[in-house]
Amino acid sequence: MIFPRISLRRTLLIAQRDFYGYVKTWGFWISFCLPFVFGLLGFLFTIMDFNISLSPVRYEAILDETGKYETEIIAAREAGQKDIALELLDELGTRFLSKEDADILKTRIETDGMAAARDYLAEKHPGIEDKLPEDKTRIVPAPANNIDALKPYILGDKTFIHAGEDVKLNGVLHIYNDGELKVNYWSENFQNPLMRNIARVYFRDRASQAYLESGGLTLEGLTSARRGVVEVDIFDPSKTASGGENDQEVNNTDRIPYFAAFAMAMILWLTVFSGSYMLLTSMLEEKTNKLLEMMLASCRISEVMFGKLIGVAALTITAMLPYIILGVAVVIGGILFGSDGVRAGLIEAFPPKMIIFFTLYLILGYVFYGSLFIGLGALSESMQDAQTLTTPIMLVLTACVLIIPVGLNAPDSPLLAIATWVPISAPFAAIVTLPSDPPLWKLCLSAFFLFLCSVGLVWLSGRILKFGVLSGASAKVVKDWFMRTVLRRKQESS
Repeated sequence: MIFPRISLRRTLLIAQRDFYGYVKTWGFWISFCLPFVFGLLGFLFTIMDFNISLSPVRYEAILDETGKYETEIIAAREAGQKDIALELLDELGTRFLSKEDADILKTRIETDGMAAARDYLAEKHPGIEDKLPEDKTRIVPAPANNIDALKPYILGDKTFIHAGEDVKLNGVLHIYNDGELKVNYWSENFQNPLMRNIARVYFRDRASQAYLESGGLTLEGLTSARRGVVEVDIFDPSKTASGGENDQEVNNTDRIPYFAAFAMAMILWLTVFSGSYMLLTSMLEEKTNKLLEMMLASCRISEVMFGKLIGVAALTITAMLPYIILGVAVVIGGILFGSDGVRAGLIEAFPPKMIIFFTLYLILGYVFYGSLFIGLGALSESMQDAQTLTTPIMLVLTACVLIIPVGLNAPDSPLLAIATWVPISAPFAAIVTLPSDPPLWKLCLSAFFLFLCSVGLVWLSGRILKFGVLSGASAKVVKDWFMRTVLRRKQESS
C-alpha cells in the first residue's frame, strides 16, 4: 500500500487546527472584508451623486496677441472632437444603437456639438452617453489682456464669472510675436497640460497642411482618405452557418468565453499559489517549534499531510470567497441585465464542461503544488533555507502564469498544447483552452495524468516529511549526501 490506514477524526482535527489558526487573526478578516467594502463604495458612487469627479471641468483661456490663431485653434479643436465622436459612433452604432439613432446622433454631433449628442443619448438610451467623450475643457475669454494680469487668476487669487458661475482659471495659452512666433502655456497643472497639447496638434496640422498644399494636396483629402480605409472583419468557419450573410462573423459573444477562461485560469493560479505558500510557512513554523514532532507522536504522517492540505484548502477558499461572490454576482448581473450579446457570451462561457474541469484542476493543482511545498517545508530549517528551496518553484509558477495570456491571444499555439500535458502547467493551460472546445478525451487524459503525478508527489512528500522530521534531516543532509555519493567528495568534519 502506498498510504497507510488514515483516521478521519485525527485528520480533521489537524485540518481544523490549521484553519482556525489563521481565521482567528485580525489580518485575515481585514483582508476578507476589503473586497466588500470597496465594492460597496463603488456601488454607492454609481447610484448617488456625490458631485465628485476624477476629471473635473477645466477652464482655459487663449491670449492671442497676434490676433491670428485663437479662432482657428478653437475651430480645429471642435472639429477634432467631432471626428473622435464620429469614429466612436461607428462602433456604438454596430453594438448598441439602431441605424436610425446613429444617423440622428451624427447629425447632432455635426450641427449642435457633443453636448447635444450626449443629451440625446441620455434621453433615449441612458448609460450609453458615457461612451461618448465628454468635453471637460472649456475655452473661455481671457479675463485680462496681458499675461501678468492673468497670473493671479491662474494661481487662484482671483476668480471670474462664466455662465453665471464663479470659476478659477486653470491655464492660459499665450501666443505672441517677439521677432518670431512664440507660444507659451501657463498653468499650475503642468502634469496635464491640456491646452498645450491642443496647441501642439493645431500647429502640427497647420504645418502639415502647408506642406501638403505646396504639392497640390489638402489635409481634408488626406483625412477623408484615411476614413475610407477598408475595414477587415473576422469570420470563424467553426461557427454554425445558418445561411445568413454574416452569421459566422466573430463578435463580442464569441470573445467573452475567452476572457472568462482567462479570468478563471488567473483565479486558479492565485488560489494554488496562495494555498501552497501558506502550507510551506505552516510546515516551517511547526517544524522549528517542534510542533510537528508532537503531532507525529499521536498521528500518522499521512494524517498530518492530508489534515494540513484540507485545512489550508478551506482557509484559501474562505479567503477567496469575497472575490468568488463578487465574480458570480457580476456574471449573474450580466446575464440578467446585459445586452443580448453579453448574455449569450456569458452563458456560453460557463458550460458544464468549464465548471467541472475548473473544479477538477483546482483540486488536482492544489494537491500537486501543496504536496510539493510540504516536502520543501519539511527539508527547511529556517525561512532563508525555505526561500532557497522554493525559488525554483516560484520561477516555475511565474512561467506558468505567462502561459495564460497565450490562450487569450493564440489558443491554437503548440506551446499551449504541450503545456496541458506538463503537470506543473496543466491546471492553468487546460482551463484557457476550454473555449476552443478541445476533445473531451484530451482533457480527461490530461487530468488523469495530473492525478497520477499528484498521487506520486503526495507519497514522495510523505517520505520526505518522515525523513525530515523524525530523522532530523534538512536540506543540508541532502546536499551532503549528494556531495558524498554523487560527486565522491569527502566532507570535512565539524
